[in-house]
Amino acid sequence: MTALCVAAGMVEAGAIVSRMLTNLASTNRKFGQASPAPDLALGHSWHSFLQYLGPPVSFQDGLTILVSGDIFDDDGLYPTPANLIADLYRVDCLHKIAWLNGSFCIAILDPIKDKVTLITDRLASRSLFVWHDDRRLLASSRLIPLVSESLVPKRLSKQGIAELLVYQRTIACHTQYENIASIPASQVWVWEKGRLQKKTSRKLTWTKPEFTKAEAAEGLAVALTRATARRLSDPTRHGLLMSGGLDSRTVLGAAQKTGLPIGCSTVGAWDNTEVELARKSSKLSNVPFTLHHCDADALGSAIAPATIASDGLFSAPINLFPCLSAIAKNYDVMLSGHGLDYTLRGYYLPCKTLKLAGSVTRLPMLRKISNSNPSTIADSLRVGISPEIAKTILEPSFAAEFDKRRITGMEEALSNADVDDKYNNWDAFILHSLGRHYAYSDFVSIDEVLHHRPIAFDPVVFDIYLSMPPSWRAEGKVAHNAMMQLCPKLMTLPDSNTGFSARFGFSRQIALVLIRAIFRRIGLAARTPLPDPTFTHGSWMDMAMLFRCNPAWRDRAERLIDDPAINESGLFKQNGIRKIVSAHMSGKANHKKLLMQLLTFSSWFSNHPFDGVAK
Repeated sequence: MTALCVAAGMVEAGAIVSRMLTNLASTNRKFGQASPAPDLALGHSWHSFLQYLGPPVSFQDGLTILVSGDIFDDDGLYPTPANLIADLYRVDCLHKIAWLNGSFCIAILDPIKDKVTLITDRLASRSLFVWHDDRRLLASSRLIPLVSESLVPKRLSKQGIAELLVYQRTIACHTQYENIASIPASQVWVWEKGRLQKKTSRKLTWTKPEFTKAEAAEGLAVALTRATARRLSDPTRHGLLMSGGLDSRTVLGAAQKTGLPIGCSTVGAWDNTEVELARKSSKLSNVPFTLHHCDADALGSAIAPATIASDGLFSAPINLFPCLSAIAKNYDVMLSGHGLDYTLRGYYLPCKTLKLAGSVTRLPMLRKISNSNPSTIADSLRVGISPEIAKTILEPSFAAEFDKRRITGMEEALSNADVDDKYNNWDAFILHSLGRHYAYSDFVSIDEVLHHRPIAFDPVVFDIYLSMPPSWRAEGKVAHNAMMQLCPKLMTLPDSNTGFSARFGFSRQIALVLIRAIFRRIGLAARTPLPDPTFTHGSWMDMAMLFRCNPAWRDRAERLIDDPAINESGLFKQNGIRKIVSAHMSGKANHKKLLMQLLTFSSWFSNHPFDGVAK
């Protein structure tokens, strides 16, 4: 991935940045750095195939600026992003950066004022980590360069560990370390004379629509096409991470509208229904298609490198990681439809559900809520690990403060949004600091080998989402109608989530799903059998069954009980972990998320020892 490193307040700043850069993976990378003053240095690492990126840019007035990532204008990549940032800095308008289109983080060194400025984009889609004391500052868009420096304390943060356990991500400025912060979305942090000042440029805000549903669908189809064209505009090899779902299908349809070349890659354990739909979508669109197989052994081998690639801040994102090198033989930049479901289709909104035949079906309508307080949202999320389950493995004093910490984290996440409609608070949490969003983790790790460009967060697309009332998003009609306009041929294929034609609206599909469930219940229909209990009909393997049925994975889980990196923290109960492992292996409970999070802790902290636990 592209990564920046900064050192300030130390006469050996240049040497420190050089060392920080060497601690980043160097395969197919280029490196560059600048030291405008003995105690200021800035370095950059970038993929060699991204020819528009380069070392920090120095100006005649002494400024040194680095834009790490992509900034787009109306037609494609902005040609001189460092010049743009320099102009905004000189007229004290850095807050306008939050209105730029792209995925980036920025560092500005001003030796005349002895000042360092660090900036994140609108959604903090690229992480930027900071350590400082009253004289020195280090910053990097990867954690490893910071934790590899001896001067940086590595005390564990109870708040960060609690958030990782319950939300599978950290909140606000928190990381797993007490002394290392992660800059949230739309921030400008200024280090000057030993002091760090933090400013928020723009808060997440929803507005009322100035259009009808029909107009919204038409505008969305155009916006998705324009966003895709921008991301296909540079002379690199572009691919699309293709599943059988509607979101990647939508991006493929938009790409076809642009007339620009693209190919499709799918990752799967076997040639299942979703793979077949991805293959058919590619064939209908007359684009190349490649299936990359990923088995249990490959997933196991990916735990350590995927944990490193995602800074230990997610449950190890192993689903795509084993196939990245193979995908990179054909493509440099990968587009994806990630995020279209939880923005335009309101996937995480509090919707009504229906229980039938042992399964729970989400209905496309909002359920009544009494409030949207942090505790209410924290208790009703469809993601993460049950707080009660998490507390069973925690040392008593940590368990006693666990609920307070998880609510505190939620409060901090919601403070970065302006919300009138209380339903939007669920999305305010989900969209808080995208680069640390647990569902984004597979795409964060992609950037270790490839360059990822999602479509959902292009401002033209995202602003339409922000103008759609929660009820519109929950019912999904605007998104579905836009999809029908973009890719009518592809919508004749089944929706991989239901098995019924994607031409049918979501309400009709759900009705058909319920009818099928009744038929299965009375024995008039049967599920398609799986060739292996660890397989699914979707993109990923069944992790719960993988732990139970695969000897290597079962051994990984059982070794957690005596894991040194976990037990030495003093935060966990060995007997509690033993009970969790036993309950999962016996089939009495499904603790796959917690087991994966513990494997991630083990992988990260065994390679990056900590200095105790902060109080």
